[in-house]
Amino acid sequence: MGGDIEKQNTVSISLLLSDNTNVYETFLMQFLSELLIKGPNAPFYKSMIEPNFSGGFTPSTGLDHQPRDCVLTIGLQGVKKEDFDKVAVLFDETINSVVENGFDPEHIESVLHSYELSIKHEEKNFGLNLLFGLTPIWNHTDKIMLALQLHHLIEKLKTELKNNSNYLQDMVKQYFSENNHRLILTMSPDKDFETKLEKAEKQLIKKKTKGLSDKDKKDIYDKCLRLQKQQQDPGNTDLLPTLTMNHISSSVECVDKVQVTLNNIPTQINKVQSNGIVYFKGVLHTNELSLEEQMLLPLFCYVIGKLGTNRLNYREFDSLINRKTAGLRFNNHIAESLYHLHTYEPGIVIATHCLEKNVESMWDIWSQLFNITELIDVERFQMLVQLYTANLTHGIADAGHIYAMQAAASLVSGTSYQVELISGLHHIAYMRRLLHTSNYKAMLDEILNIGRIVFDRKKIRVALNISSENQSDVLHTYENFILKLPEAKSNIPSDTDGSTYVTGKIFAPSDAVNCQHHIINIPVNYCSKAILTAPYTHTDYPKLSILARLLTSKYLHPELREKQGAYGGGARLTGDGVFSFYSYRDPRNVETLDIFDKSHKWLEEQFDKITDQDILEAKLGVFQTVDAPIPPSAKGCEEFHKKVDARY
Repeated sequence: MGGDIEKQNTVSISLLLSDNTNVYETFLMQFLSELLIKGPNAPFYKSMIEPNFSGGFTPSTGLDHQPRDCVLTIGLQGVKKEDFDKVAVLFDETINSVVENGFDPEHIESVLHSYELSIKHEEKNFGLNLLFGLTPIWNHTDKIMLALQLHHLIEKLKTELKNNSNYLQDMVKQYFSENNHRLILTMSPDKDFETKLEKAEKQLIKKKTKGLSDKDKKDIYDKCLRLQKQQQDPGNTDLLPTLTMNHISSSVECVDKVQVTLNNIPTQINKVQSNGIVYFKGVLHTNELSLEEQMLLPLFCYVIGKLGTNRLNYREFDSLINRKTAGLRFNNHIAESLYHLHTYEPGIVIATHCLEKNVESMWDIWSQLFNITELIDVERFQMLVQLYTANLTHGIADAGHIYAMQAAASLVSGTSYQVELISGLHHIAYMRRLLHTSNYKAMLDEILNIGRIVFDRKKIRVALNISSENQSDVLHTYENFILKLPEAKSNIPSDTDGSTYVTGKIFAPSDAVNCQHHIINIPVNYCSKAILTAPYTHTDYPKLSILARLLTSKYLHPELREKQGAYGGGARLTGDGVFSFYSYRDPRNVETLDIFDKSHKWLEEQFDKITDQDILEAKLGVFQTVDAPIPPSAKGCEEFHKKVDARY
């Protein structure tokens, strides 16, 4: 699934930096790391990414402050062996250039702004993220309160910058240029790796068993039998702490929301405690696009905010975005119908948030994007396409079960088939074929054409999460913004009539068992089986959700994880009514599919042994996701995405 093997090399340069018990010093290293790496205005992005000789930064790039000795890593993936030395030279040249010339003031402002915004923005797992962030320093010192006082750290940095215009350059010189604690690590693929690994494992087994007597072998066999018996015994779990249904509130939090039409654009206003932030989300429906254009939508979402506008080049536009907002997000949107199988709304979700003082700048940024009339930087586009394609394959080893479930679901659900086309293994294969054509000018023209079609005021609906105190001011600027949106000539009716749902095509006949086998160069398997059941509003849907949790905990996890050695396994029910079995990092495959198939038999044989406590735990597992905390930025958004009437 990857690129040419001669480019499947990785090189990383790591520097030993601060002691994480020095709170300000570690904060400063984090700040410098983002200045050096983040975005097209960052020095390392300019010197290492834009020349386009690699597949982009490695996932480990950045500051690691988990150990007491903090380490900064700059890594490139998808490079040729002969470019290893080139990377080391570029590293030194970039650092020396920063020491001599410093950073762009607007780039410094954008990183400072991201810190200011992050303080006010509340995430879903705020408490957990806070604890995880404190854990590294908590392991080594008691300066917890100092680490929490981010405002003081920012103010100290601003004071240093004010008192010494060369402060950051001096810090880069001290910690990077004059730092001899450096390690360069390279990694290259071996075509014969699997063969060598298999041979080494056989030799290891032979070595381990060579000196075993018959008595030793019998002892090992007896121990295995005892282990097998112990695995089949669930043990006494009554001693473990557990929730009860009484811990779950029977009341549902109601979001104060209204749905209005402003200048012919459906708008949902969610009144929340936003902490001085304006959250903007929009759905652009795409059912006017051809199949080929729909296949290009993920690429469109990746590149459209990175190519600049009619007024600003991509560097200037990126700087403006990061100084005024939390960044622009574009995502594919396949919202399954709550009422009908194979029916969904195709589209693009656009989103960002900003401080209330920057709301007019945020609208100006979106207005520039919506009114793009030309894209001419083919070289920039080529680099982005190659980065996008390189990144597609890197998640397969970690999320292979997701790809497997999606591929299986696409064989039974028209909705899942559409998702597979634009985000699954089919999409990866499509992008690899497209990349081989090397016709980047034609691709860029197609991206611009997609923009002309979807950036249309008749195709958008909007959700705003704002505080009640500043609602009138925000809505006034919002109305001015939507008046500037283009309106394309189209036969597609506007979103106001609710006709944006389509019925998807089913990939395979519904009366046959259909199979796919994707061969990937990974020594483990990811297995899935999908069965089409009922839509979300069907009375059987909650029962099937509980059944999935019950099968996971009582049958699939013990069989797949505890007995068969897979890293994980279970069953899930998705919103489009697909009941999916899966295994994760599984040493077996055929045996796993047999276990999936025996689920019904297990239920028949064990039904009388299933206790009320088992059912309760399955219900609690379902409520774990249903009853999860919702941050201010996401309140009302589930209804918005699924087009649930505001009265419910």
